Amino acid sequence: MPDTRPGIQFDENGICYPCLNYEKQKTINWNDRFSQLEKICEKYRGKNGNNYDCAIAVSGGKDSHFQTYLLKEKLKMNPVLLTVGNVDWTETGRKNLDNLSETFGCDVIELHLNRKANRILTKKAFEDIGQPSWYMGCEITCLWRRYQLYLWWHTK
Repeated sequence: MPDTRPGIQFDENGICYPCLNYEKQKTINWNDRFSQLEKICEKYRGKNGNNYDCAIAVSGGKDSHFQTYLLKEKLKMNPVLLTVGNVDWTETGRKNLDNLSETFGCDVIELHLNRKANRILTKKAFEDIGQPSWYMGCEITCLWRRYQLYLWWHTK
């Protein structure tokens, strides 16, 4: 991999970390990992009656679709989908997110940061780290934690 990618780091042997991670994934027993996931799902499936069994942080992209498909269709969980509203959604981006709800029959909880704060954070993230949407990951993490606390409080 070229060393021109911003932020790329290499180990002492000159191998980039994404390459090391790729090699590590080849050694994982994915069948065993899926069995572990099934056991976790069995523990929580239906625990809240007809309410949600789990929450998935989604953006509407292909990873979100795969995660939702896996948990909803394969593992028979009842997830709620959590996302951060984008100030400037593209039509395709909005349709992708809507498609998750329509295809899998999942509720979506969407956090919308006020526009003024959004502009400030977008500018700061762009200027400081070169990635204007960086803060959205932080927002979805906070939304997920709030939801965890809500579930904990109302299911004890």
